[in-house]
Amino acid sequence: MRSIATVIVVGVVVLVLGGAATPWWLSSSGSGTGTEVELDESQVFIEFNSTDTDFGIQFFWDGEPWEYMNVYNTDGKKVLSVKTKKNLRDQGLTEGFFESAEPPASVLSMSAFLARFPAGTYEFEGRTQDGDDLVGDDDFTHVLPAPPVNFSPDDGDLVDPNLPLVLSFDAVTQDLDGTPLLPELYEVILETENGILRVFSIVLEGDVANPAVTVPPQFLKSGETYKFEVIVQEPSGNRTIAEIEFDTM
Repeated sequence: MRSIATVIVVGVVVLVLGGAATPWWLSSSGSGTGTEVELDESQVFIEFNSTDTDFGIQFFWDGEPWEYMNVYNTDGKKVLSVKTKKNLRDQGLTEGFFESAEPPASVLSMSAFLARFPAGTYEFEGRTQDGDDLVGDDDFTHVLPAPPVNFSPDDGDLVDPNLPLVLSFDAVTQDLDGTPLLPELYEVILETENGILRVFSIVLEGDVANPAVTVPPQFLKSGETYKFEVIVQEPSGNRTIAEIEFDTM
């Protein structure tokens, strides 16, 4: 489902069988049957950065090659419209991902943000390369995981890069309102930028009791500043981020 430490492997397999359907790339555009084709994925979710206290809404979909896609909010109003043109229309797109601006809470409070985007069903409607209707929906919620705490290393720590480094934090067990919550997953990210961005990332199952990740020694260097980031994702897809920085000797 979502952009989290995702490795996307794309493969195209063509089977030549008697009576098999004509692949979309060999068929004439606009010759659809008028049937509805379901998107493989259609998602609307919140990303809340608890460290920077900002939040935004994101949209993602994936499926058959399409010419255009519209997204409608809970009131049935169109909030996003994407249409291909010219040679890109001939080629077709299969995915769409859009991320809103993320103003700080001092500019847009969380209550104002949630009022702007009410919880409910968002509808996706588009047209495939073959001229069929491409549809999907997602139940958008306001459930947000509480931010992870008790990072190790902690913010501002000085770490010996020659010793094994274990990144750890407390498991998240509730949402921002204090309601019990079992996360879907954690993404643990360690990155540094000293001329070249270097990123170490791994995904953990959400039911792990004591989240911890051992960093390969080859990743660490002396005299650098590292950002240690954890993304907590709950079952509907909403994410909460927390991050700290530490230095190496």
